[in-house]
Amino acid sequence: MAIRTVHQVIGKNEQVIGEYMDLKLAKEMDNRTDVLYYLADLMEAQGVDEQLAEKIAEQILADDQRGEILNRLKSVKDLPSRAAAITVDTE
Repeated sequence: MAIRTVHQVIGKNEQVIGEYMDLKLAKEMDNRTDVLYYLADLMEAQGVDEQLAEKIAEQILADDQRGEILNRLKSVKDLPSRAAAITVDTE
Protein backbone atom coordinates (compact mmCIF):
# COMPACT_ATOMS: atom_id res chain seq x y z
CA MET A 1 0.00 0.00 0.00
CA ALA A 2 1.18 3.54 -0.72
CA ILE A 3 0.08 7.08 -0.06
CA ARG A 4 0.40 9.54 -2.91
CA THR A 5 -0.03 13.29 -2.57
CA VAL A 6 -0.96 15.20 -5.69
CA HIS A 7 -1.12 19.00 -5.76
CA GLN A 8 -3.65 20.45 -8.16
CA VAL A 9 -3.40 23.92 -9.64
CA ILE A 10 -6.91 25.27 -10.17
CA GLY A 11 -7.68 28.03 -12.69
CA LYS A 12 -10.74 30.04 -13.54
CA ASN A 13 -14.08 28.26 -13.35
CA GLU A 14 -12.53 25.61 -11.09
CA GLN A 15 -10.77 23.93 -14.03
CA VAL A 16 -7.66 21.90 -13.20
CA ILE A 17 -4.60 23.51 -14.81
CA GLY A 18 -2.28 20.71 -13.78
CA GLU A 19 -1.45 18.08 -11.19
CA TYR A 20 2.00 17.93 -9.62
CA MET A 21 3.74 15.57 -7.25
CA ASP A 22 6.20 18.31 -6.24
CA LEU A 23 4.72 21.11 -4.09
CA LYS A 24 7.37 23.62 -5.22
CA LEU A 25 6.53 23.02 -8.88
CA ALA A 26 2.80 23.32 -8.11
CA LYS A 27 3.40 26.69 -6.41
CA GLU A 28 5.47 27.92 -9.36
CA MET A 29 2.71 26.92 -11.78
CA ASP A 30 0.10 28.56 -9.54
CA ASN A 31 2.09 31.81 -9.55
CA ARG A 32 2.55 31.62 -13.32
CA THR A 33 -1.21 31.09 -13.72
CA ASP A 34 -1.99 34.06 -11.45
CA VAL A 35 0.29 36.31 -13.53
CA LEU A 36 -1.23 35.00 -16.75
CA TYR A 37 -4.73 35.88 -15.54
CA TYR A 38 -3.53 39.29 -14.35
CA LEU A 39 -2.06 40.11 -17.76
CA ALA A 40 -5.14 38.75 -19.54
CA ASP A 41 -7.41 40.88 -17.31
CA LEU A 42 -5.41 44.00 -18.23
CA MET A 43 -5.88 43.23 -21.91
CA GLU A 44 -9.57 42.41 -21.50
CA ALA A 45 -10.07 45.79 -19.83
CA GLN A 46 -8.86 47.31 -23.12
CA GLY A 47 -11.47 45.41 -25.11
CA VAL A 48 -9.50 42.31 -26.13
CA ASP A 49 -11.50 39.05 -26.25
CA GLU A 50 -10.86 36.81 -23.20
CA GLN A 51 -9.47 33.84 -25.16
CA LEU A 52 -7.21 36.07 -27.26
CA ALA A 53 -6.03 37.90 -24.13
CA GLU A 54 -5.07 34.58 -22.52
CA LYS A 55 -3.19 33.46 -25.65
CA ILE A 56 -1.26 36.75 -25.71
CA ALA A 57 -0.49 36.44 -21.98
CA GLU A 58 0.78 32.88 -22.53
CA GLN A 59 3.11 34.16 -25.24
CA ILE A 60 4.39 36.95 -22.98
CA LEU A 61 5.13 34.40 -20.24
CA ALA A 62 6.80 31.90 -22.58
CA ASP A 63 10.29 31.04 -21.35
CA ASP A 64 11.92 32.14 -24.60
CA GLN A 65 10.15 35.54 -24.61
CA ARG A 66 9.90 36.54 -20.94
CA GLY A 67 13.55 37.51 -20.43
CA GLU A 68 13.62 39.89 -23.39
CA ILE A 69 10.28 41.43 -22.40
CA LEU A 70 11.51 42.00 -18.83
CA ASN A 71 14.72 43.63 -20.05
CA ARG A 72 12.79 45.97 -22.30
CA LEU A 73 10.28 46.83 -19.56
CA LYS A 74 13.12 47.62 -17.15
CA SER A 75 14.54 50.08 -19.68
CA VAL A 76 11.31 52.12 -19.70
CA LYS A 77 11.42 55.13 -17.39
CA ASP A 78 8.45 56.87 -15.79
CA LEU A 79 7.22 59.89 -17.66
CA PRO A 80 7.65 63.16 -15.79
CA SER A 81 4.50 64.43 -14.14
CA ARG A 82 2.69 67.27 -15.88
CA ALA A 83 3.65 69.71 -13.11
CA ALA A 84 7.33 68.83 -13.40
CA ALA A 85 7.23 69.03 -17.20
CA ILE A 86 5.92 72.60 -17.19
CA THR A 87 8.40 75.05 -15.75
CA VAL A 88 7.38 78.65 -15.40
CA ASP A 89 9.90 81.46 -15.28
CA THR A 90 8.56 83.84 -12.63
CA GLU A 91 10.94 86.66 -13.34
